[in-house]
Order: sequence, then C-alpha cells, then structure tokens
Amino acid sequence: MRLWLAAMLLYGLIAQGAYAQAPASAQTETGTTLSWTGQKKTFRMPASERANIADNPSWTAPQKPFRIYGNTWSVGPHGLGVFLVTAPTGHVLIDGGVPGEARLIEANIRNLGIHLRDIKWILNSHAHADHAGGIAQLAHDTGAQVIANVADTPLLERGGHDDPEYGDRFPFPPVHVARTVTDGERLHLGNLVLTAHATPGHTRGNTTWTWISCEGTRCLHMVDVGSLSVPGFTLIGNPKYPGVIKDFEHSFAVVAALPCDIPLAPHPGMVNFWARVAKRKQGDVSALIDPMGCRAYAKDARESFKAQLAKQRAEAASAR
Repeated sequence: MRLWLAAMLLYGLIAQGAYAQAPASAQTETGTTLSWTGQKKTFRMPASERANIADNPSWTAPQKPFRIYGNTWSVGPHGLGVFLVTAPTGHVLIDGGVPGEARLIEANIRNLGIHLRDIKWILNSHAHADHAGGIAQLAHDTGAQVIANVADTPLLERGGHDDPEYGDRFPFPPVHVARTVTDGERLHLGNLVLTAHATPGHTRGNTTWTWISCEGTRCLHMVDVGSLSVPGFTLIGNPKYPGVIKDFEHSFAVVAALPCDIPLAPHPGMVNFWARVAKRKQGDVSALIDPMGCRAYAKDARESFKAQLAKQRAEAASAR
C-alpha cells in the first residue's frame, strides 16, 4: 500500500508542471448546443445557463491537479470542488463540474497518470448543473457507475428540469444513476470506504461524503461538505419543497457534528480551501487540516439561512 501511494505521489509531482489539455474525445459547443463524441443525445444549453456560467468564470478556469492528502486529489477547475479518491481496487470521482467541461477534469486525471477506465464510481454531492453537469460525459468516458442519493436521483435523471428552486433555468445532460444511497450508507471499494450523509435542503438529496485518507500511519477524516446555502431560494410557501426549512435545520446539525479533519466542498470558498492551500505552499504543511472547519461552515450557513428566512417571513407578513 505504501509503495502504491508513493507511486501516486510521484505521478502527482510530475503533473504539477502542466495544465489540463482537452482529450481526443473532447466536447464541442455550437451556439446553445453541446454534443459529445460517442453519445447519441444532444444537450441544448439555455441562455440563462450560459449567462450563469459566464458570470462565474472560475467554474471553467483551468487548475493544476494536486494531492490534497494521502489518496485524495483535486482534479476540477479552480472554482469547483471535484475530487478523486484513489485505491488499488479502483478510483472514485466526486462531482463533475458544469456542462461541457468534463474534458478539463479528464485531462487533469490523465495528468496524474491515471487511466479514466480505472475510475469505478462517480459520486454526486447534489443535482445542480455546476456539480452534475459533466457527469453524463464522465460516466460515458470512464465506464464508471454513477452513485447518488435516492432523493436526488429523479432530478439527476431528468437533467435538472423542474428543479424545486430553479425550474428549468439550469439543466444538464440527464444522468443515469446506477446505484442509489440513503443516509449513513457505506460504500466499499476494496479497503476504501465512503459514507453518504444526507444533508438535504440545498436539494432534497444533497449529500455530504466522508472517507479516511492516510499518509504513513497518520489517517485523517476527509469531508466533502454538501452545500448548505440558500441562493435566492423560496423558503416559505414553496409547494415543490414544503419541507425545505426543516431539512436545512437538520443538515446544519449533521455537518457541525461530523468528525472533520480536512473539510472540502463543492465550492472551495465554502471552507476557505484556496487560502489554506496557499498557506501550505508557504511552508505550513498542516494548513489544510482544520478540525473546526465543518462546524464553522455550518454556523455561517445557518446564520445566512436565518437571515434569509426572517426576510421572507417579514415580506410575507407585509403582503397580507
């Protein structure tokens, strides 16, 4: 196992010198249409989604892949958390970025010396276009099984249409979910174990994934925190998600209570990821370790949620 990890580290160091390049099976974009080599279906991106991606350029900004800790690697664009967890029995990819950008993720994985076909599972944090948008293509190119929370599976399989909050504004290529998970379910891939923690609210099936990564004899709890934000959400009187308030309150408590040594997230800024990476580059080898990070994020998210909820309740009262 140590020899294997050493080899993976060597690959990672070599990869530091090159940015992601598009593979031969790259996606192409023409107007509002995205099509993929080897796939029969064509996905049409609406103007609302193209504008949203343009307003968030970090979601498609190239980023060198690098080792976070042990067998956990960052392989996504600069502004989105996409993680690869490696093991001798096969690898696990978490999330897939926005529609049309699977090529960046695939190139980063290749630059680590890893074959795409060695990825066995693709996990999803939640069924929004900025995290599930590239999963259909990634599943096609890797042959990996897609695994997601049972409550988000319908939204994934209809490509984000009829979202309780966003309607049809931010669709993505429909994703075939090969296996569903529920709260507390553990996935075993050889000695690698990943646990799904249901943290609903941001979506019904929003999931926080946890696992353990080791360097030598030091093993740490890795936590990919499910989003707990409420960006423009309708919290009061939403007939498509009447239990959203209760779900968020449950999720704040879940995330705050998790064993959490290295917090990660679908959006790096949620857990000050890049600030911690910068400190590590400056010589603080333990900068990524933040045992209070999950609790701090849950606290901040709860305060933002309460402010939004109070605002909506006041507006509802004044409208009577």
